[in-house]
Amino acid sequence: MNKEEVAAMIEDRYATGSNLSVTRVICKNDITYYGYFNSFSDYSELMNKNRYRFIPRNNSKAFMEDYTRNGIYNTSYGIIINGDDMLAIEFVMPMHN
Repeated sequence: MNKEEVAAMIEDRYATGSNLSVTRVICKNDITYYGYFNSFSDYSELMNKNRYRFIPRNNSKAFMEDYTRNGIYNTSYGIIINGDDMLAIEFVMPMHN
């Protein structure tokens, strides 16, 4: 997906981090990720490079518990996905904590 396509898919839903949905990201390397995008302080910088921070679903509970304890979104629970590697982004269902 090109930079504009990825930004359009993610921007409205995730830029503020307020509308979490389980997302399926299908990549060119036959890897499919489930989780959600999150906007950290580096969101704009990464977006300009067509890169996005993604919290894999298996890390989401620990990510939210850590945030509840410390009040800071810890980037160590996430990965960065390059938009050029994405084939599709699908919003699957609401995120349940």
